[in-house]
Amino acid sequence: MIKIHRIKIFSFICFLTLGFSCSSDSDTEEPMDEMMEEMEEPEEESMDNPMEPDTNLNVISYTESDGIVSVEFETVEGDLEWESGNTLDAFDGTGYLRWNKEDNFNMPGVGILVYKLNISTPGTYQFVWRSRISEGDSQSEGNDSWLRFSDASDFFGRRDGSTVFPKGLDKTPNPEGSSSDGWFKIYMNRVGEWFWRSNTSDNDPHNVFVKFDTPGIYTMEVSGRSKFHALDRFVLFIEGKTLTEAQNAERSVIVQP
Repeated sequence: MIKIHRIKIFSFICFLTLGFSCSSDSDTEEPMDEMMEEMEEPEEESMDNPMEPDTNLNVISYTESDGIVSVEFETVEGDLEWESGNTLDAFDGTGYLRWNKEDNFNMPGVGILVYKLNISTPGTYQFVWRSRISEGDSQSEGNDSWLRFSDASDFFGRRDGSTVFPKGLDKTPNPEGSSSDGWFKIYMNRVGEWFWRSNTSDNDPHNVFVKFDTPGIYTMEVSGRSKFHALDRFVLFIEGKTLTEAQNAERSVIVQP
């Protein structure tokens, strides 16, 4: 009798386990974009829980020093969809990269450039690139590209107390104009010269910032948006540093895999 009683108890426990071990996740949808030009985007994970930086690299990385990262765009490795050039005057380094294919106004992720940044000093860094409208005389054409930091602790635009986050990360408010899947549209509006400026949010320019909570190797991605936008160099500098200091700093040491 005791053995039968134990079997009944065991069967009851198994029944409860089968009844409660499976549950369906509730489906959520991205809110409808405010502007008609935007494409519908899939759900993305929030950046509140960033991925662990990948320290097992098989690509080159760029070393932060004293709170500054300074990189020539043309040093990136891999099969590039971007055009390498050296005919525009006054470029830094050995050349520059230019997006010479079709516009991708609402579709980031085309022609991705990947830069691995080895951050040893945690903190919030401002991001600025030196770019140029390589053809034409319009301030609003050939003046922007896409930017993403998918594994950083935070990635946002800031202006006078206002903060915006890329669309697709379940974080608000979002910038005016194009953004999706964690990508910011980064633009400038100077014609006829290389210029240090990186803004996001149309007609409401916010400077761009990245937060790294812990030391590690993080991924910066750039993809083509506007045809004829040329990229020369980028810097990141920690709070307390200035753009001038970053511009004048030595180029980041490149570490081979």
